[in-house]
Amino acid sequence: MALATSHTTFGDLARDELAIEVTCPNCGHRRTIDGNAPGLRNRRIAGARFRCDQCGSVGLPSIGKQRRWTGRLAEHARKLR
Repeated sequence: MALATSHTTFGDLARDELAIEVTCPNCGHRRTIDGNAPGLRNRRIAGARFRCDQCGSVGLPSIGKQRRWTGRLAEHARKLR
Protein backbone atom coordinates (compact mmCIF):
# COMPACT_ATOMS: atom_id res chain seq x y z
CA MET A 1 0.00 0.00 0.00
CA ALA A 2 1.44 3.38 -1.01
CA LEU A 3 1.40 6.25 1.43
CA ALA A 4 -0.38 9.42 0.38
CA THR A 5 1.85 12.46 -0.06
CA SER A 6 1.07 15.28 2.32
CA HIS A 7 0.85 18.74 0.78
CA THR A 8 0.80 21.05 3.75
CA THR A 9 3.16 23.80 2.58
CA PHE A 10 3.73 25.65 -0.69
CA GLY A 11 7.16 23.98 -0.86
CA ASP A 12 5.55 20.52 -0.67
CA LEU A 13 3.47 21.35 -3.73
CA ALA A 14 6.48 22.65 -5.65
CA ARG A 15 8.47 19.51 -4.80
CA ASP A 16 5.77 17.37 -6.42
CA GLU A 17 5.56 19.72 -9.43
CA LEU A 18 2.14 21.00 -8.41
CA ALA A 19 1.20 24.65 -8.41
CA ILE A 20 -1.58 26.88 -7.15
CA GLU A 21 -3.18 29.10 -9.76
CA VAL A 22 -5.32 31.90 -8.36
CA THR A 23 -8.10 33.38 -10.49
CA CYS A 24 -9.92 36.61 -9.72
CA PRO A 25 -13.68 36.18 -10.15
CA ASN A 26 -14.08 39.94 -10.55
CA CYS A 27 -11.61 40.86 -13.32
CA GLY A 28 -10.39 37.43 -14.52
CA HIS A 29 -6.71 38.07 -13.70
CA ARG A 30 -4.75 34.83 -13.17
CA ARG A 31 -1.51 34.23 -11.34
CA THR A 32 0.49 31.09 -10.58
CA ILE A 33 2.04 31.02 -7.12
CA ASP A 34 5.72 30.02 -6.98
CA GLY A 35 5.98 27.51 -4.14
CA ASN A 36 9.79 27.65 -4.29
CA ALA A 37 9.89 31.34 -3.36
CA PRO A 38 11.84 31.75 -0.08
CA GLY A 39 8.97 33.60 1.60
CA LEU A 40 6.40 30.91 0.75
CA ARG A 41 8.35 27.66 0.80
CA ASN A 42 7.61 26.84 4.46
CA ARG A 43 4.25 28.60 4.68
CA ARG A 44 1.16 26.43 5.20
CA ILE A 45 -1.42 26.35 2.43
CA ALA A 46 -4.37 25.97 4.80
CA GLY A 47 -5.71 29.36 5.74
CA ALA A 48 -3.77 31.23 3.05
CA ARG A 49 -5.64 34.20 1.60
CA PHE A 50 -5.23 35.35 -1.96
CA ARG A 51 -5.98 38.85 -3.25
CA CYS A 52 -5.94 40.03 -6.85
CA ASP A 53 -2.97 42.28 -7.70
CA GLN A 54 -5.12 44.31 -10.07
CA CYS A 55 -8.46 44.92 -8.36
CA GLY A 56 -8.04 43.62 -4.78
CA SER A 57 -10.86 41.05 -4.90
CA VAL A 58 -10.55 37.71 -3.16
CA GLY A 59 -8.85 35.18 -5.45
CA LEU A 60 -10.04 31.63 -5.99
CA PRO A 61 -7.19 29.09 -5.79
CA SER A 62 -6.95 25.81 -7.71
CA ILE A 63 -4.22 23.17 -7.52
CA GLY A 64 -2.88 21.47 -10.61
CA LYS A 65 0.18 20.22 -12.43
CA GLN A 66 2.83 22.85 -12.88
CA ARG A 67 3.21 23.77 -16.55
CA ARG A 68 6.71 23.75 -17.91
CA TRP A 69 8.07 26.46 -20.24
CA THR A 70 8.44 23.97 -23.09
CA GLY A 71 4.73 23.24 -22.96
CA ARG A 72 3.91 26.94 -22.87
CA LEU A 73 6.19 27.67 -25.82
CA ALA A 74 4.69 24.84 -27.86
CA GLU A 75 1.18 26.11 -27.11
CA HIS A 76 2.18 29.64 -28.09
CA ALA A 77 3.71 28.42 -31.37
CA ARG A 78 0.50 26.56 -32.25
CA LYS A 79 -1.54 29.72 -31.72
CA LEU A 80 0.73 31.71 -34.05
CA ARG A 81 0.01 29.41 -37.01
